[in-house]
Amino acid sequence: MHVDTPRVLVWPNQDIFKHGILAGFPASFGTAENLSKFLMYCRTKGKNGWPNVCYAIWESYAQRNFNMTSDLACLFFESCRHICMPTKDTSAWDDRYSACSSEDTKSRMRDKVSVNTVHLALYMYSQNVTLMQTQKFSLRSEEFPTDRKAKKKSIDVRFIETFLSDIIKILSEPDSKGLPLDKQPMSVANVSSLGVMFTVYTENSIRPLHEVLQQQAHATVCSFSKLTQTYNTQQVRTWLLDHMHANPFTSKRCLMHGKTVYQKPGRPLRRSSDISLENGSSNTLTRCRITVNDHETPKEHRLLAMQYVSRQISVLSPETLLNHRVHVTHCNDASIYLLSSMKCVSVKQCSRTTLVTGPVAGTLYLTGCINMRIISIARRVVLRIISIARRVVLRNCHSCKLYILTPTRPLLLAGCNDITLAPYNTYYRGLAGHLSHATFSVVKNFWDQPASPMCLDGDSGKVYQKLPPEQFHLFSIPFNTEGTTTGLVNKLPPEYEEGTMRARDRVNKWYDNVQKCELSETQTVQLAATLQARFHDWLETTGHHKELEALIRLRDKS
Repeated sequence: MHVDTPRVLVWPNQDIFKHGILAGFPASFGTAENLSKFLMYCRTKGKNGWPNVCYAIWESYAQRNFNMTSDLACLFFESCRHICMPTKDTSAWDDRYSACSSEDTKSRMRDKVSVNTVHLALYMYSQNVTLMQTQKFSLRSEEFPTDRKAKKKSIDVRFIETFLSDIIKILSEPDSKGLPLDKQPMSVANVSSLGVMFTVYTENSIRPLHEVLQQQAHATVCSFSKLTQTYNTQQVRTWLLDHMHANPFTSKRCLMHGKTVYQKPGRPLRRSSDISLENGSSNTLTRCRITVNDHETPKEHRLLAMQYVSRQISVLSPETLLNHRVHVTHCNDASIYLLSSMKCVSVKQCSRTTLVTGPVAGTLYLTGCINMRIISIARRVVLRIISIARRVVLRNCHSCKLYILTPTRPLLLAGCNDITLAPYNTYYRGLAGHLSHATFSVVKNFWDQPASPMCLDGDSGKVYQKLPPEQFHLFSIPFNTEGTTTGLVNKLPPEYEEGTMRARDRVNKWYDNVQKCELSETQTVQLAATLQARFHDWLETTGHHKELEALIRLRDKS
């Protein structure tokens, strides 16, 4: 009796290929041969090297065999931990590490922290995806694919299809080295490790690769042996290539077919093909669209996409954003408030915009942004931005100001300059609950310790600088939210705390001086009229009058 096999789609893990690629580094250390040698070396180091490798072993090997600096080795290791490991497994260690006051204690903790050895090797190999952009293949002698079908595929899919054999060779057992793929067995453990490179979608859910391959229909295709608990390596490769597919849950599809949260009518921009699970179709993009794809997407890939928000204030409810991936693109002269706990936030090609976010459990990634201010809580950070995030990454960003709270070092990649960093400077009433939801505890803020591996010695000042304390001000969110938070969740550095106190004292002193003058009623009216006129002049000069008018309209609607 024939049984229909559930449709399976496989695509490259977007957390690695979108947020984990540290572009600009030489790929000589990332060849399959070098990484195979690294895995063989780790097997000889006992429990410190296999199945998890501790940082001390990795740093020593990377410096000796890959010619990496200590900072670069640490950067790759930390990035792999935060991308390939679940948040709950890394946040507890990050909190303990941040709480250490002694440098010796920190050094000992860092030497002992570990990551899956195979995951680290595969993560290092994935860095070669940047070669697809330059069309330089130093890993193999194959020429760049020129057929039209190949050109239509995304870079990460082309990379996997081109180098999947090499990726699998990295996983080869020592006693199988040199054998052709069709003669090599692949253990269930290696299939599970290989799964870190892929997202597998079947039966309307995201499933681990090794679980899908253990289903009878797929296990038979891959020649799974219950006796040895192994697959045929060549058939696993063929199965992956047969099911390879472009990511169907992109921001582009979300904008085309997602549920509309907000849309401002405008002239059509262009026609764009839709990436559909079944058949392609076309639709028309309009200006300023905010959409979500909750109705068709598994919870791991729930996405909110914002595009062309311009000259307006955009405020989204916490329920709309909770546990979503957020993509913000092509926004100009806007103020955007994303006050909720989110999985990750990507900001692309935005300018002259203020972005305020709640806790970001994954990566806050900024690319191609100019003149922005970002206020964020992130576990790793990349305009004015005010944010809290687990991981913060910036690439090709210019003249951006970030007020951030992050337990890891902000990462400034190639193309960044004139980046201004400052501690997180705001709060909203629901912040404490969102921090708890994102398993984010506030212990230490690494806002002032960015990693800028692309800088030459002595050039870091051209890339970033700290905001002078006299220019630091608290940011007030101009509307109310539900919650119990009534103040900053982070402790400001002493110099910035003193700056805010001096500003507060100046305001109080001005009020005291006005009261001491004992003005008459007529003089009080004149003073109020003068202050109001000067305030309106300042609003017109700075352009803030538009923002104020938008806030008034927002208040009237609510």
